[in-house]
Amino acid sequence: MRLALWMYQGTAHHGVGRIANSMRGVHAVFHAPQGDDYVNPIFTMLERTPDFPRMTTSVVSGRDLAQGTVRLPETLRQVDAQAQPDLIVVCASCSTILLQEDLERMARSAGTRAETLVYDANPYRMQEVRSADGLFTLLTQRFARAQSPTAVPSVNILGPASLGFHNRSDLICLRRMLATLGVQVNVVAPLGASIRDLERLPAAWATIAPYRELGQNAARWLEEQFGVPALTDAPIGVQPTLRWLRRLVELLNEAGERLQRLTTPLRLPPLTAFSLDGMSAPSSVPWFARTADMESYSMKRAFVFGDATHTVGMVKFLRDELGMQIAGAGTYLEHEADWVRQELQGYLPADETGSTDSAFLVTEVFQDVARRIADLSPELVCGTQMERHACRKLDIPCLVIAPPTHIENHLLSYRPVLGFDGADVLADSVYTTATLGMEKHLIDMFGDAGLDYEEPRTENREPGTENREPRAESREPRAENRELRTENQEAGTQSEELRMGEPAVAVAGSNGGVAGSAVTPAAQVATASPRSVTPVWSPEAQAMLKKVPFFVRGRVQKNVERYAAQRGYATITAEVLVEAKEALGG
Repeated sequence: MRLALWMYQGTAHHGVGRIANSMRGVHAVFHAPQGDDYVNPIFTMLERTPDFPRMTTSVVSGRDLAQGTVRLPETLRQVDAQAQPDLIVVCASCSTILLQEDLERMARSAGTRAETLVYDANPYRMQEVRSADGLFTLLTQRFARAQSPTAVPSVNILGPASLGFHNRSDLICLRRMLATLGVQVNVVAPLGASIRDLERLPAAWATIAPYRELGQNAARWLEEQFGVPALTDAPIGVQPTLRWLRRLVELLNEAGERLQRLTTPLRLPPLTAFSLDGMSAPSSVPWFARTADMESYSMKRAFVFGDATHTVGMVKFLRDELGMQIAGAGTYLEHEADWVRQELQGYLPADETGSTDSAFLVTEVFQDVARRIADLSPELVCGTQMERHACRKLDIPCLVIAPPTHIENHLLSYRPVLGFDGADVLADSVYTTATLGMEKHLIDMFGDAGLDYEEPRTENREPGTENREPRAESREPRAENRELRTENQEAGTQSEELRMGEPAVAVAGSNGGVAGSAVTPAAQVATASPRSVTPVWSPEAQAMLKKVPFFVRGRVQKNVERYAAQRGYATITAEVLVEAKEALGG
């Protein structure tokens, strides 16, 4: 377990809370000190449901430890009486697990009507993803019962859970596609499932488990123990969804033939049947990808980072269906890194030796991801909430495609990631994210039509002025301001003439520019040794820089500053900017 300002995964008992809050008749009791009950507010804030979290904390205090008092049995009895669950899951937090207490004995002594399960969610061995998947797999193994298969084709959907990334919308999309095929849903778990539902899992003809993070281990166990075939692909994108539908039809036909319960083989209906109106194409992505707007994306580079499922799906969607270039990718799930690396073979750029290892990042340290993004300077980042924070500072567009997420990623509207509908949602999100700010580009080119416009704070990076750029004035200032500005400009010209004979020194002006901008690059080299100064921008160079399109301006600025520093230029003048442009092939 590692302490950090931000972490990509929650703690182990956060994963337990996700399963308990997903299921009906299941309640989690955390044996924890005051303060470790922070999990409850997270669910209350983010989960868009009318219910309170199905979690209770049995508080352990210092006085209890000193007096040998144990509150857990009484807490279990209170939960049993008030919530009346079918199952109570007990686990210790990261603090109380150090006490090495016998929670099994404590749970048995409570004498509750509900069945109790003590789950060893050791936070020093596992985090949220493994904890949640381990508990759900354990519940499946404990309650699934052998029984006759359903009379008609049916499937289980395993994986949707509380606080899952767009899981509720994904579930709606999956149900719609299954209804179009004429396939019934046997059980959805853990979201909305009860213990009785878990018993019925072996009755399905097949199991759908699209998320590697949750549900696939349970699906494989059902396949091994009861012969229920598992479809573990994630239908992210148009072509993957088509392949997913064909594979599902094959599995169900094979199961029907084996069970001798299918008189007529299932067939894939016309694709128009999967659209919202039942008449048009199910997705607009194939057409949209050929438009002039999206053709320009073939030159844009993207960096993708997140969990395993959405990282792989998004990389393939961006390159295969939108035609974007992949600058790099990575995941914070170390136990899934080998699978992600294998899935992305042929998608990542290779180095001189032909290896793609340098383009693939596996880390749980968000600062490492931020540094990789800064080095690559892609036109689009697809990541988590933490990448969005990093990209805001770097002025790079970012789209959240994986947890951890912000409250705005838990929306009331229908916004799936899976299926044909999800492909449209992803394409719209990429397009609006990557082109957001086009209005600013048009203003830079054609003027602001008399509107006040504030330049981003990251435009000028002179020492000491990063966060103090004044608000840009209207292109048509008031008459009294014009007179005052003219006087200031004349005064500045006189001062500059007085300094023409002085050595070249970088002096920051009040307007964020540099006094002495008339000094030639040759004079700067003579007075400044290479890499001994941080170059600053003259007003003329700043004006030229602002003519560069905003979506590449940051990269141009960084390259010119590096060029100037390497040659010892104290001031980036218009001459230096032109020189750098010619040297760098601009």
